[in-house]
Amino acid sequence: MRRAGHRLVALLAMTGLACSAGAQQAASSAAAVFEGEANKLGASTCASLFSGLGNGLTAGSAFAVKTEVGAQPADAHAMQGVVGMTYNTPTFKGKAAGIIFAAPVGGACEGNLVRVAPYQQSCQEVVGLLPPGTTAGDTLSGVPTYNLGGNQGLALLLPSGSSCVVVSVARSVAP
Repeated sequence: MRRAGHRLVALLAMTGLACSAGAQQAASSAAAVFEGEANKLGASTCASLFSGLGNGLTAGSAFAVKTEVGAQPADAHAMQGVVGMTYNTPTFKGKAAGIIFAAPVGGACEGNLVRVAPYQQSCQEVVGLLPPGTTAGDTLSGVPTYNLGGNQGLALLLPSGSSCVVVSVARSVAP
């Protein structure tokens, strides 16, 4: 099994997760769930990266995951997890969804995560919740993007009436 020697995307600032001992225990438990799912599929090569991405995606939430692998042998192919989440944090209360993806590529593992969270605030208000150091990025067909501070990935903010749907995207590589 490869050890994740990468800097992992946490997206914790978006969920308002405090780093208490209980939160650290929950994060450890989430990581074990995702690593266990990868190992059940027989996809141990990238299990550590898959686990780290899953942990980052679900931090601060109660969640359920469905995992699958693209082909056999599982250890040589991409795996994905589709995740449903419920948050109850100071800055976000509600449902969210996400996808994590990890695959062996040229002797390393590469992975992505996508998180979709509908905030009951305007996008202008949500910008204030983004991590310190966040900068405005490109506008893609009228959709503003933000480079999240701390090298945490990218966020797209989609207005929906008086609410804002935040799509967080990140990638990681583990040697």
